[in-house]
Amino acid sequence: MNRWLPSILIITVGLFMVIPAWFESSVYNEYGRLASGVIYLKTGDYSPFHVNPPLVNLVGAIPATLAGAIHATRADLGISSFGRDEYEAGNLFIKKNKNHRTLLFSGRLGCIVLVLTGLFGIFRFARTFYGNSAGYIFLGLCLFSPYILGFGPLVVPDVPSALFGAISVYFLWRWLRSPDIGNAFIAGLLLGIAELCKFTLLIFYPLYVIMWLIYRIPAKKAETNSEENLKTESQVPLFRQFLQLILIFAVSLSIINMGYFFEGTGKPLRSFQFQTIMFTGYKTHKEIPSGGGNRFDGSGNVVETVLGYLPIPLPANFVQGIDTQRFDFERGLPSYLRGEWSDHGWWYFYLYALLIKTPLGTIGIFLLAIYCTFFLKGYNSRFRDELVILLPGVAILVFVSSQTGFSIHSRYVIPALPFFFIWTSKVGRSFDTNVQKLNPRSTIYIRIMCIVFSIWSIGSSIVIYPYSISYFNELAAVLPTPEDVNYPKPMETPRSFWCQAKYIPNAGPRNGPRHLLDSNIDWGQDLFRLERWCKKHPEIRKIKVAYWRSYPLDLTKIPLNGPPPENNPQPGWYAVSVNHIYDREKRYRYFLYFEPYATIGYSIYIYHITLKQVNDAYSHK
Repeated sequence: MNRWLPSILIITVGLFMVIPAWFESSVYNEYGRLASGVIYLKTGDYSPFHVNPPLVNLVGAIPATLAGAIHATRADLGISSFGRDEYEAGNLFIKKNKNHRTLLFSGRLGCIVLVLTGLFGIFRFARTFYGNSAGYIFLGLCLFSPYILGFGPLVVPDVPSALFGAISVYFLWRWLRSPDIGNAFIAGLLLGIAELCKFTLLIFYPLYVIMWLIYRIPAKKAETNSEENLKTESQVPLFRQFLQLILIFAVSLSIINMGYFFEGTGKPLRSFQFQTIMFTGYKTHKEIPSGGGNRFDGSGNVVETVLGYLPIPLPANFVQGIDTQRFDFERGLPSYLRGEWSDHGWWYFYLYALLIKTPLGTIGIFLLAIYCTFFLKGYNSRFRDELVILLPGVAILVFVSSQTGFSIHSRYVIPALPFFFIWTSKVGRSFDTNVQKLNPRSTIYIRIMCIVFSIWSIGSSIVIYPYSISYFNELAAVLPTPEDVNYPKPMETPRSFWCQAKYIPNAGPRNGPRHLLDSNIDWGQDLFRLERWCKKHPEIRKIKVAYWRSYPLDLTKIPLNGPPPENNPQPGWYAVSVNHIYDREKRYRYFLYFEPYATIGYSIYIYHITLKQVNDAYSHK
């Protein structure tokens, strides 16, 4: 069972991911990632999508490249250092390849394989750290996390970066326990792979130094005398350990360069053109020239000028991508939280998002783990080991929370989740005999609560599947927002008890737009489902559609009749994305006066409005 059950569970969840991979339409810039990956593989040009590292795009593009997909040329895109050419690359990919849906599905399958590989590795991490029972608790939390089920099947880097980031820390931990060149090389290899997934993980470089220093703090006497530590602690001199840490970083940089095929590696820093305040040295964006600037080109102080002549041991588009991504956070973007719009983000955005988008059962197990940590014996590993688990998760959460230029996508915090899941899985030790002997009275209660919370967590996620992107827990239905009083209330219609009861399981996603928008609930994933729904309802000859995101509506078989009228309800059939209903301009806010005829997933609402309902709505207003 211990050998085969984890594999069966992981592969089963992989099959679960195939269903949304087939039925869901492309999400924001997913075709751009696919198209850019094909360009990478065929031409070696990494410019089209330099705002993120290329690994996930490359993996997703392998099937399309083998199938002979047609890609856009540099002339088609007019690539520039500051352009976001992935959008046009995606549009041209759709136009040039009639089988683009099949190519997208094949790319998603490649990313699912990448995710499953990461899941196998991270399960080993959890099981090694807290034992077999804890490993199964981790699997329940991780495999059935709505974030993993929702974003894992897509050609996006959030889930792969989370899994390979955790695996890289696992091999760092192995090196910390037994510093040698072999462990250092593997740790560097995995760190490089993780860095090829997402720029957020760049914080691992200073974090690795911090964790190494913390791990070298002498252990308590009770720990150093244990048989386990006598076997695993290595008395390698600190200077030699420091050299091995340098080796870890050097190997990771080599892997990053290999991922870009050494494109532009070694360029001096002064040769770049940047668009951010951080790299140009200007005080405001208005002062930055249209062609960009560079504080290291001799215009800055002496130290910056000297640094400008140093060759950068990173690919050119890796450096340029950091600048492009930083630009969005510096300039700020419209952000939405709890019904309110802002020109900037909030430091508590991700904490709030985790509160309402994490299954309450998972939160319950996390609180149970806190209780076991401070009040019960046998649940904790060594203090230094516990820090290796918690510090990366906390650091990622703090880092993304500090970027308050905009707060839109809670998926940015996904790389922190595996670390919290592993640490939480310590409650699984309540099923171990040794822990039961240490806590004879409390163990049975911990076991019962652990089982109840696990069933609650997995059950609430499965109820929403396969619409996991739109998952919200039960708190979304009961937590008030400051704008609730300003939202128009739908006209009341009589409902029986059973009619109302059927909405209880999905009360969270139905109330989700009151709290969060964009990729938290509506990332354009349900357009193909709308297409199939219209096919099953031939009585709908024409329907007005307000779709949020980039897939061309005219390529679907939806009987289109233009967009809905703005600020003016009229009779007819409508399909409206929730992002449009709750948008800042309030163009389609009037749809909240009407009860949806149906919903496509939880992101597109279908309305059949009659003339009587229009008149009633005006009187209700």
